Amino acid sequence: MESQDTATLYLLKIWPALEANKNRVIGGLIAVVLVILLVLLMSWQRDQKEVDAGQAVSQLMVSSQPNATPAQLAAQYLKIAGDYAGTQAAQRAQLQGAAILFTAGDYAGAQAQFQKFVDADPASPQIATAELGVASCLEALGRTDAAVDAYQKVIGAEGTSPTTLSAQFALGRIMEGQGKISEALKYYQPLARSVPNTTLGHQAALKAAELNANLAAKTTVTAAPKTPGAIQLTAPAK
Repeated sequence: MESQDTATLYLLKIWPALEANKNRVIGGLIAVVLVILLVLLMSWQRDQKEVDAGQAVSQLMVSSQPNATPAQLAAQYLKIAGDYAGTQAAQRAQLQGAAILFTAGDYAGAQAQFQKFVDADPASPQIATAELGVASCLEALGRTDAAVDAYQKVIGAEGTSPTTLSAQFALGRIMEGQGKISEALKYYQPLARSVPNTTLGHQAALKAAELNANLAAKTTVTAAPKTPGAIQLTAPAK
């Protein structure tokens, strides 16, 4: 009861001011309503765009022409990415298009699309996948130093995610290819321990065992005592 009386007294106090400025008050209320309607409209359009993008991706997945070349299929996914930019479905379409280009051997084209994704939305939940794609393309193009930097960036940003594990294995593979056995083991061994019951962990364990065996063999050969050479006796010349 007391609160109602307080509200009534407050309304009586401000009523003259409302009467004197009713046109402004009405205008302000109309402006607020218009803003609310605009926000609701934008939200609806954003949601509808997401729905349309998802439908476009799904339609492409089920109705793509069987005789389409990888380049044509990738172009269709990338068109969806462009038409529905800003949606999650468009991001998936761009990653799919880039992956198709990579599988087809167009590493430069795939790298361009993965990098475009990274540049456009560095806060995306899919950013690590795109960065791993960039690194894989660089490796495939023979740009090993740049690939190593890109893989290390993925490891530094993602902790123990699947993309991090893939980057670790890739770095081990690169180090092994360069003959840096100790460096390769620094990637293979932790990976094998962290995910022992996965395919990647099993492969890392096999690689680590193989490299350790090679190191042990080299150490044994180096440490083995040298057998003195046989002394050749020759008869004195007559």
